[in-house]
Amino acid sequence: MKYMFAFGGSALLFAACSAPSGKAGTADQDSTVVRPNTALVAANWPGYYSDTLPCADCPGIETRLWVRRDSTFVLQQFYLDRDTVPWGTIGQWHVVNGLLTVGYTGDKPEFYRYTEEGLLTVDEMGQAFETELDYSLDKLADEIGDAIPRMRLVGTFIYMADAQSFQPCGSKFNWPCVGGMDIGEEEGEPLVKFTNVDLQRAYRKAVKKGGDPWVVEVICTLGMGPAMEGDGADEYVYIEQVERTMERCP
Repeated sequence: MKYMFAFGGSALLFAACSAPSGKAGTADQDSTVVRPNTALVAANWPGYYSDTLPCADCPGIETRLWVRRDSTFVLQQFYLDRDTVPWGTIGQWHVVNGLLTVGYTGDKPEFYRYTEEGLLTVDEMGQAFETELDYSLDKLADEIGDAIPRMRLVGTFIYMADAQSFQPCGSKFNWPCVGGMDIGEEEGEPLVKFTNVDLQRAYRKAVKKGGDPWVVEVICTLGMGPAMEGDGADEYVYIEQVERTMERCP
């Protein structure tokens, strides 16, 4: 599933980093949480999962996980009292010894056991953590096809011969990529002022020649756009803001 599509510079008016994981529970956490039902059930992995997980140095981590049938996942983590936009990770999920694995390619992943309520964070042997804190994510839907909301993401943008792509760090997949988003106006002003022209201009300033990789931290969304060949639609990374240039992926 490698995406790469051609774009005309002026015709693109359309409008997709992982933070360190906070795992250890502390005395600041509420120890009265009821343990989830961890009985073994038949796994139906694809779906949308969400809950607030414990955090060592914040009130909690609002976590949203999309496990998708095309083998990709989108993980968003919002650290309460710290973040303004959730951190995103995009990659490929696997099932290893009956456990779901999610994480950066090449790094040790997070392991989840499927339960009646959703997903329970476990170790690589499938054992739950010895804590009263709630490390489970509730399954809210089998799968949803809506756009993925705003997140902070690190990846590599490339613009060459009118083709634009974005490859999130830790992912082996590319997405077609556009600056801005076609979401209308409010009192005569575009809701997203950053455009594809702005994105191309920033790219040219940052690289020596077209086709060079540009590693950036961006605020973006994932959403559908018109297919460049034939009818139908493709999923795009829509960049709303470039936060900074980076030397390499973390």
